[in-house]
Amino acid sequence: MVFFKIKILLLAVVMSVSLAFSLADACTGIAFSVQDNGGNRYAIQARTMEFGEDVTDWRLISVPKGYPYNACKMNICGDGITGLQWTAKYQHVGMSPERPGLPVLDEVADGINEKGLSCGGFYHMGYEEYQDKPRQGKTIANTDFVSWVLSNFATVKEVRSALGTGTVDVAQLTLKYKGKLMCNKDTCPQLHYLVTDESGASIVVEFKGGKAKIFDSIGVITNNPTYDWHMTNMKNYIGLQPLSRENAVFNGKTYDKLGNGTGAVGLPGDFTPPSRFVRAMFFLSTAIPTTKTGPDEAIDRAFRVLNQFDIPEGSIVANSPTGKGQIQDSTAWTSLSDLKRKRYYFHTQNSRVVRMVELDKQPKQVISIQDLPDREMIIDISEKFTPVSKSN
Repeated sequence: MVFFKIKILLLAVVMSVSLAFSLADACTGIAFSVQDNGGNRYAIQARTMEFGEDVTDWRLISVPKGYPYNACKMNICGDGITGLQWTAKYQHVGMSPERPGLPVLDEVADGINEKGLSCGGFYHMGYEEYQDKPRQGKTIANTDFVSWVLSNFATVKEVRSALGTGTVDVAQLTLKYKGKLMCNKDTCPQLHYLVTDESGASIVVEFKGGKAKIFDSIGVITNNPTYDWHMTNMKNYIGLQPLSRENAVFNGKTYDKLGNGTGAVGLPGDFTPPSRFVRAMFFLSTAIPTTKTGPDEAIDRAFRVLNQFDIPEGSIVANSPTGKGQIQDSTAWTSLSDLKRKRYYFHTQNSRVVRMVELDKQPKQVISIQDLPDREMIIDISEKFTPVSKSN
């Protein structure tokens, strides 16, 4: 095959990693399955990305089967560490960071492959312990992980096996530029990952002591702290329910409800990772259809659920982990992978129109890219009215 050769310049790496300093701490993901009337199962993985426009832009990228990968470019896995080289077994499509004037990067932060496997990275700062003595030629950076999964595996079972047998070492991304350490394990991005396949099997992958720690997904992922903590924390919210409570009696006096929604009193509404986890679990349990209505309604509802986690610009401000200035979280895009039909859906901060990419319609020989839509928040339909009667 003939491939588009990507020049990964040192400047590009410096810029992309510098941008990653501000990777947002507010991504929310869900995974679930539905059936249609014929009994066909459709597995879905969806998420938001709070890596705002003030930090980086994004583009769609399609990577073909047979593409040669080289991990740990520019010593980002540590001084002198040679990265794993491999050839992509599977085509995949996903979201990749981009900046005008910088070369195309071949890494994706979220995507789906031709076998119906989806993988996405979620910020997990301060809780990941990657391999501190990675092997030569067997190492990938944590920012290589999503591309490694999507290009090599067809099922969650295969991912489990590869991680369990130590196929690769996953190293913390670091960066030196002109001999100066630009970021270390305390400031470079750390990630944990959600992986779901066409059967509906779904796992969360974290790293402890350099080894993969794999959890069976319960359908939701956010950020800090560890996944088992979030699962335990759900026990604090067992009183939540979609059915409104009509009244309550306090000290012998009955108080009637002021309106519907009383079953969800206590549902946390802030943007912290624990609160978003609980809120996402509530909506996943109540708003996604359980009847055999097929995937399209479920996809529509999944986007509406994730709209509950949109972060408007300016509503979250934090000090930069570099100690220089402040950063703002905002929702750059929301994506969804239909793992049976091999479709990747998304809408963006600049366009609420849901767009769809079919994997089997992508070029098979070269890496291909597509810019995200320009701003189209308002569409003028003033001239679209159709007369139905004569005026007096």
